[in-house]
Amino acid sequence: MSLRLVVLCLLLSLSLSARAGDNDWLSLIWHNDLLIGKDGGGYTNGLFLSWYTFADEAREDFTPPWLTRPLARWLINSEDTTKLELGVHTLGQMMVTPEDVSKLEREPGDAPYAGLLYWRSGYFSYTDERVDSVAVTVGVVGPLAGAERAQKWVHEITGSTEPRGWDNQISNEPIGQIERARMWRFASGSGVRQADLLTQISGSLGNVESAARLTMVVRYGTDLRRSVIAASQLSGRVSNPMAIDRGWNVYLGVGADYVHNQIFISGSRLRSGPRTELKHEQYWLFAGGAYAWENFSATVGFSASSSLDKYSSARQGFGSVILAWRL
Repeated sequence: MSLRLVVLCLLLSLSLSARAGDNDWLSLIWHNDLLIGKDGGGYTNGLFLSWYTFADEAREDFTPPWLTRPLARWLINSEDTTKLELGVHTLGQMMVTPEDVSKLEREPGDAPYAGLLYWRSGYFSYTDERVDSVAVTVGVVGPLAGAERAQKWVHEITGSTEPRGWDNQISNEPIGQIERARMWRFASGSGVRQADLLTQISGSLGNVESAARLTMVVRYGTDLRRSVIAASQLSGRVSNPMAIDRGWNVYLGVGADYVHNQIFISGSRLRSGPRTELKHEQYWLFAGGAYAWENFSATVGFSASSSLDKYSSARQGFGSVILAWRL
């Protein structure tokens, strides 16, 4: 990863650790196509550092993350029936590349090089088997995101193909996005081990992406109700169905999207630059397993999808590793 992102992650970790409460968690999420033997073509790497603050019961003093405060109380009904609340702060870096990263020039119609560095605040409320959420993302796409240095560093230490075409990446541009989602949980069984079905509808609006999404996830394991609010983070690539408090689960999910615009593929709307034709209808499949000790959780997963673009140069297969620990 880039030195800039390393420094930001360290500063954020120190700051959040100093402010942590008894039920705060920190997670590190890594997505990479190298984990499944793939190299280049579409979404190729993502690194996310997140801080989670849980409230086990309705609390008048629970404060949503600052970016969501103008929207959270308006969009989400937080009456006394609220069982759980969650605030999430995420520092993330993502990148998209053409299919052949060894070429200096991008092939016509191929996915462009693009990097995104962002801050995301999310607020989640769990009420009677239903999770409502709102999230706000701000950041920058382009060379300032540090994706070129990050990919070259990863490829150097793994002995992978040297990416040579980053001079053709999308130019610097500020980004913003608002997301709204609602998820329902349908449980089966009353024993220690249970199965449940999570169904979520969500929408996003912004220059980084505007989309409508339907996601369904089947889980089997223990203590599923306690981890449902963490599992509700099914926002596209950053799916995070981790386990907590000595629970475990295996999961299988599918999703369908209609994407109106996405800056990774459509390029900037403010200026000319590299872009290709966005494929509006997209489909997802993801699976994995999670296990939690008292103060630590580990999740390993896999995700695959249809192409982001009409020329099938941006397939999105990648593996994921999620490590989380109680602060």
